[in-house]
Amino acid sequence: MACDGVRILLAACALALSLHAPARANDSAAALDAGGLVLVRDPDITLASEDLRIGLDRIAVDYVFRNGAAAQKTLRIAFPLPAIDGAQISTSALSLPFEDRANFVGFTVTVDGVPVTPQLEERAYLGQREVTDLLKRHGLPLNPLRRNDLEAAVKRLKPAAQQELAKAGLMSDPSDMPEFLWRSEAKFHWEQTFPPGRELRVSHTYTPVKGNHLLAADEAKTPAYRARYCLDDDGLAGVRRLIAASPMKDQGLTRAVEVPYIVTTARNWAGRIGRFTLTVDKGSPTALVSFCRKGVRKTGPTTFVWEAKDYVPDADLRILIVANDDALLGIR
Repeated sequence: MACDGVRILLAACALALSLHAPARANDSAAALDAGGLVLVRDPDITLASEDLRIGLDRIAVDYVFRNGAAAQKTLRIAFPLPAIDGAQISTSALSLPFEDRANFVGFTVTVDGVPVTPQLEERAYLGQREVTDLLKRHGLPLNPLRRNDLEAAVKRLKPAAQQELAKAGLMSDPSDMPEFLWRSEAKFHWEQTFPPGRELRVSHTYTPVKGNHLLAADEAKTPAYRARYCLDDDGLAGVRRLIAASPMKDQGLTRAVEVPYIVTTARNWAGRIGRFTLTVDKGSPTALVSFCRKGVRKTGPTTFVWEAKDYVPDADLRILIVANDDALLGIR
């Protein structure tokens, strides 16, 4: 499904590609996958509705849960942050919205309108081996993208400790500008009581970690690129129009951003989602947006809505937004 400033164009496509973006120009940046809340599966807790709103700078989700049991139930809810793999992104242009803190996406949550302060569990792995304690022992942050803090911490270490970390495969040669090669995994979590026989409203927001890349018509027309975003013929024509009006038109390029969202975590809830509403905001009437859903309605100059009833999430979302406005796309 592709939507530009002129018309809405609908298409359907099976999304069965890798979670990683295809290789692109050397200024490309990877997107990081995040999604919704995860619950230990319980047969009595159902998701009556979910309203998901995706924009360039903010993702907001409102849930309505119902406890079908005769008694209250207390379960643990979690929000997994996207994994950060230093071995894959150490040479990318990726930056985090809040690089100086563990909560690098600015996650917030409320329950029935009351703010909740969840706990944060943060761990680090090299392959399947956990290295959390080793990194903590040397005073290193667990997120490999906290480069400034990591470089300062490594400089404070004695040479023997630096070599220990290098020999363990956690970083490259410390005598140069080291790359930090482990993977961090973190999640916010809290215990939630679901009262019997009534609805409970849970809302959360966060800032997506977008991937941006220069886009040429030759790449946009490849089967892999078109399948990833369900970019149809009219959408491809929209990309060409943007290239023709781009400040980089002499190079045959425009700019594109991918906003990912994991929908399939909702399978953890009992049964189907009673009502699911997706709203995508492309930010500007002149931008083009494309994503894989069938039956999308245009509801405003920049907004598009897709709705489903008794919904079982079948595929995660990759929202493509193409524009000639770097400020709109959050590119500095």
